[in-house]
Amino acid sequence: MQDATFRRGCADALPIGAGYFGVGFAVAAAAVANGHPVWSPVLQSLTHLSGTDQGALAQRAIPGAPGGMWQLVLLCLALNLRYLLLSLALAQKLPPQIGIVRRLAVAMGVTDENVALAVSRPFPLSFPYLVGILATSYFGWNAGNAIGAVGTSLLPPSALAPLGIALYAMFVAIVVPEAKKSRPMLLAVLVAACLNAAARLLPSAMRPASALSMLLAGVAAAGVSAWCFPERKGAP
Repeated sequence: MQDATFRRGCADALPIGAGYFGVGFAVAAAAVANGHPVWSPVLQSLTHLSGTDQGALAQRAIPGAPGGMWQLVLLCLALNLRYLLLSLALAQKLPPQIGIVRRLAVAMGVTDENVALAVSRPFPLSFPYLVGILATSYFGWNAGNAIGAVGTSLLPPSALAPLGIALYAMFVAIVVPEAKKSRPMLLAVLVAACLNAAARLLPSAMRPASALSMLLAGVAAAGVSAWCFPERKGAP
């Protein structure tokens, strides 16, 4: 398994780590600007790797958020439901020799970008390779949060605004090259994009929440792609 080394994992994840640095900087800066103590985004980034729920929390004052702490817990739960699907996709690529303890360690690094990178690799995955991806993305995320939290007062708000789309731009940069080479992935991307766009056109009373809309679109897109391009046993 020469191609799936720790060093290769670190190298492949460098764009993710760099992107996470920028996004982490913006999220931490927004949190501190909204009244969070400096240690709050730093502690959040150290204990979990999720830009969506940390970004949502950054827009709310703690503990004075509307609805109290339970609303924040339910919000994070809804935003992170997609990680169940990502974990299922990644589990299909893990070799049997990666036991339960190592799988739990790998689960720490289950993010949209990390999973997209791992499942797109043409070679068998290994634990050192996955740890390399985790180490690079984790370092970039935490470094960005730490510097963003401490240096918020040094930058004007206008300088932080463009970083709001960094997470989505990075995900597009990972998915688009693979979609150009894979017809099943291209179909899944197109179906998910169309379903999400259609959901935004619904009346406000019928429109699902953004997290639920992405989750449903992802499940439907994966189902359509699997139905149109079934994987036959014995196929190369």
